Amino acid sequence: MVAKEEQEGAEVPAGIADTTAVAARWATFRHYGASPWEIETLYDTLARSFDVDDAEVAADDPQYVTMVDISFPLPFGEPFFQEFTMDSWHKIKGVLKDMKRRRGKKGVKTYVKFAGFGNTAIPVVFPLLSRGDRQYEMGIEKIEYLVDIVPLQLKTAPAGAQEILFSYDEATFKWSPGVARVGNDAGANLIFKGNEWVEPAPKKNSGPVV
Repeated sequence: MVAKEEQEGAEVPAGIADTTAVAARWATFRHYGASPWEIETLYDTLARSFDVDDAEVAADDPQYVTMVDISFPLPFGEPFFQEFTMDSWHKIKGVLKDMKRRRGKKGVKTYVKFAGFGNTAIPVVFPLLSRGDRQYEMGIEKIEYLVDIVPLQLKTAPAGAQEILFSYDEATFKWSPGVARVGNDAGANLIFKGNEWVEPAPKKNSGPVV
């Protein structure tokens, strides 16, 4: 399956001044190990509201037989659910939960991304990596209830953050900020600890240097 514009053979006219606005309407959909029905249903649901850049990618983790990565071109918040509609959101959730049940313990990892939050253009990501069906379902069901919480959690987002990944705690059934990517160097990432962003603790040497 290819992006809608490519299917129709259409080209973006030259001379468009606001290229950001054009690009902002594209959702991206990456996957591996998904069935044709799962791919088609997710694609068609996304295409109700956006143009879709869809591609199958190579499997990169033997612990998971299936991966789905969806990036929405809108910030996370109430306006997103109004525009995308709750019907479409429930459809996406339903396919993902059914996918997890079908795979069982074989493993499904999912990334749900948004172009920002509130009036902030820092992308936010909700990764779902749980192997348990119930925990996976709980995690995805709780995302829509975070619209008022995420701006409060991220009111002190670190300067220069390029992306913020949330973490789902299976013990407390809560989402919270996890990691802020602040540069191309993984060592520059910050973690959210004690209600503040801090540098990760340095790794300990595994043994004496010979």
